[in-house]
Formats: sequence, C-alpha cells, structure tokens
Amino acid sequence: MSELHVRVPATSANLGPGFDSFGVALPLLAEFDVRPARAWAVEVEGNGAADVPTGEENLFVVAARAAAKTLGQNLSPQYITQRSTIPRGRGLGSSAAAIVGGVVAANALAGEPLAKRALLRIATEVEGHADNVAAALYGAFTIALPSADGPIAARFAFPSAWRVCLFVPTSALATEKSRSVLPKEVSRSDAVFNLAHASALLAAVLRSDGALLSIAMHDRLHESARMKLVPALGEIVAAAREAGAFGAALSGAGPSVIAFAPVRLAPRVTAAMEEAATVAGTPGRGRVVRVRAAGAQLVRNQ
Repeated sequence: MSELHVRVPATSANLGPGFDSFGVALPLLAEFDVRPARAWAVEVEGNGAADVPTGEENLFVVAARAAAKTLGQNLSPQYITQRSTIPRGRGLGSSAAAIVGGVVAANALAGEPLAKRALLRIATEVEGHADNVAAALYGAFTIALPSADGPIAARFAFPSAWRVCLFVPTSALATEKSRSVLPKEVSRSDAVFNLAHASALLAAVLRSDGALLSIAMHDRLHESARMKLVPALGEIVAAAREAGAFGAALSGAGPSVIAFAPVRLAPRVTAAMEEAATVAGTPGRGRVVRVRAAGAQLVRNQ
C-alpha cells in the first residue's frame, strides 16, 4: 500500500511593508502522513489537536479536494495523520501549511501533473491570499504577486548571516478578526510609502544590507490598525531594535512578532522582546531560528 509523507514549513508574512505579498519560510514544521482509506479522516497529534477539525472540513482535506477538482478527478478517500509544531492562531502560517500540504498530496496522488504555479493558484484560492502559501510552497523569502492567470511567486535566498527572532505570545488571535479591522481604503501617500519601503526591503535582502533593512521595515497599511488587537506591538518592536535588530514587525496577522538580526545579537534581541512583552502584560516565548530554504517536501513510502 503506497503512502505519502508531506512536510510543510511555518511561514511569516508581510514583514512590515510587504502586506499580502512578502513571506519567509521558518523551520517549524507541519507533517502529514497520507494513506488510502474507506472514508476521509484526520488524526491530529500534538500541538493544538483539540481545535483541529478531523473530518472533511479539515483544511488539508479541503485543499486536496480543491486540487482534485482542478484536475477533474475524484480523489479517493485518505486517512491523514497530522502533526505540527506550528502554533495555531499566532500569525505563523498554520492554516497555509495545511492547505499547501493538501494540494501537494493530491497532486502526488494524481501523478504530479501540476506545476508549482498551479499548486500556488489552488492554495491561494483556498487560503484567500498568497503570501503565506507561497513561502510554504517555495521556501526561503518569497514575493507573491497577482496576475490575470493567478498569483505568481518569486523566490530569493535569504542572507545566511541573518537570524529570525520570534516572539510568540501565549494567547492566540484569529486571522479573520485581525483582517476585519483593516481599512477598506488607504491614502495615496501611505500606498507610496509602502511601495517604496517594500522595494527597499527586497533590495536589502538581495544585498544582505542590514542598514537598509532597518530603514525599509516599516509599514503604514496594516500594523497601525492592528495595534488595538496587539497592544504591546510597539514596545516589542522598539525593544528588538534597541537590542540590535535590523527591524521588527507583526508576523502575518499576529499576534507573534518577527525581527531580523545578525547572528551574534539574535539571542539578545529575543530576550529583549520577551522582556518588553512581559512588562506590557503579554506573556510568551522567544526563539531564534533560521529562514528555511526548503518549501513543501514530498516523500513516497512504498
């Protein structure tokens, strides 16, 4: 009996000015074992198991069926064992990982007729935006952009001398709630500000230019609106920068905060973020990680 094993990384999106476009892959993983069954079922092990649907409403299953529909095929029922070290509801792409896992698995079961761009389009349709699913699928640092034929992703290597400093709060924040507070329209000056800063952020990554990243990692489109939901954001970002980070920003829809720092300063930055959050009444845990170069990976077990 043929089985599949799919491994998908966590992701952090936006990175300040790159709203719904920029993303990085992180070394926290969601893993899925897939084998034929008489009916769809999902067994969830480990992190957040009690809150994850175990039937056909599970995002892995929803995405797998969406891929099969695109192919015009009836996907036979599968039994999925799902394990994840990605905290749910923290702005680290737990839903994107499940969605990407589902489309990759369905494509494999069909003989892999779809290229990555087609998988990206399907995953984006399920997720609603392309930033997290692009980074989860391609790995490293990605830019997702819309086109008439669906989203396109560009992948870039991330500077090896930089580290990711994460602060992950104890409390969760639903993505739907975080997106609901965003303004429906923005001013021209704010749009121009983000366009310029997002362009500078890309240049900083390509040149491994921490000084430029420090200037670039600012936003006017979404973070100010989300401050009411993540009230300690300003203090945590300020503490990260003061401790030596190039820059810091809300991770995705929040409430986690991501900072980038040189290797030697990363532990100090993470400790400063933790301390600032604790003082502000937002307990959580900090950790230092690398950007993960690999995106979703598939292994066939015979």
